[in-house]
Amino acid sequence: MELGKVALISVLALLVMPQAVQAYVSYDVIVVRGDIPTDYITASIYASTQKVPLVFVNPDSIQPQIRSELVGFRESGYQLLLIIGGESAISISVEDELKEMGFIVNRLWDWNRYGTAARLAIDLWGESDEVVITNGEDYTGFLLSQHIALQRGAPILFIKNATVPDETRDAVRKLGADSAVLVSSDKSAESAVSSLGVSVETVEMAARKSPAARRDSLLEFYLTFSLGVIIILAAMIIFRFRNERSGSIFLMTEDEEKMLEILKIHGKTEQNKLSHLTGYSKPRVSRMLRSLEERGLIEREKFKKTFKVKLKSKIA
Repeated sequence: MELGKVALISVLALLVMPQAVQAYVSYDVIVVRGDIPTDYITASIYASTQKVPLVFVNPDSIQPQIRSELVGFRESGYQLLLIIGGESAISISVEDELKEMGFIVNRLWDWNRYGTAARLAIDLWGESDEVVITNGEDYTGFLLSQHIALQRGAPILFIKNATVPDETRDAVRKLGADSAVLVSSDKSAESAVSSLGVSVETVEMAARKSPAARRDSLLEFYLTFSLGVIIILAAMIIFRFRNERSGSIFLMTEDEEKMLEILKIHGKTEQNKLSHLTGYSKPRVSRMLRSLEERGLIEREKFKKTFKVKLKSKIA
C-alpha cells in the first residue's frame, strides 16, 4: 500500500509544473487522508506550490514508516503542521501523536467537502483573483482541475452538480475572485457559476491556453482529458483494497475491517450495541461509523435514540 501511495504522488507530480503562489499562511507539513479525494486534491495544490510535504495517514493511526518520516521532518526543523479534515477523518489520537513529536498542529475542516475546500482556500490563500471550480460529485474532473489549478496558482472549489453551495459562494466572495475556470461536463453548471458574479472560462478554453496544450487543438484537449480520467481511475484502484478479503473501498484500518466483519456477521445492528461487540469506546465507534458512512460502505437509519447500522449491499 505504501508503494501505491508513492505511485499516486509520483503520477500527480509528473502531470504538473507548479508555479509560485503567495499563500496566506505558511505551513511546514500537510497531513491528509489519502482515501478522501476531495481533501488530498485541494491540499495538493497548496503543498505543491509551496513545496511542502504532503503526508498520508490512517484515520486512527500513523503508519510506522510515515511516523519515521515525520520524526525526520521535525528533527530537520519542520514545526508548523496542518491537518486537513475533522476528527471523523483524522482522529484526535493522531493529532495528539503529532503534538508529542513536537509539531505545532492546526486543523482545517468543515462539515462537508464543499466547506472544507472553501476553508482551505480562504485560510491558505487569503485572496485570489481566480479560482478553479469543479463538480464535487464527479471524481473524473479532479485530476484535470488539479492540473489547471497548479498552473494558475489558484485554489480549487467545488459545486454540487449544477448547484453552487453556500460555502463555495462565500469563499469566492472572501477571496475577491473575479474569474473562474470551470471543469465540468454539465452545461448548466456554467450559468450557476456565472451567478457568482465572476467571468467563467470553460475547461476547453483553459486547456487550450495551458502549457500542456500549446498546439491549440480540440483533439489534443480531449486526449489530455481522457489521459487524466485514466490516471485518476488507476490511482483509485491502487487505493481500493488493503487486502482482498476486506471487501472495503479505499484504504482500510484494521479497526474498520473489524467493524465491517462484525456487521457482516450480525447484519443490521443497533449502533449502541457495537461498542460491546467491538470492544471500542462509544465515541470511537461513532467516529468510525461516520467515516465509513461518508465513504459509502455502510448505511445508518435513525432508530429511537440511536441508529441501526448495516453494510451497503455492494459489500454485504
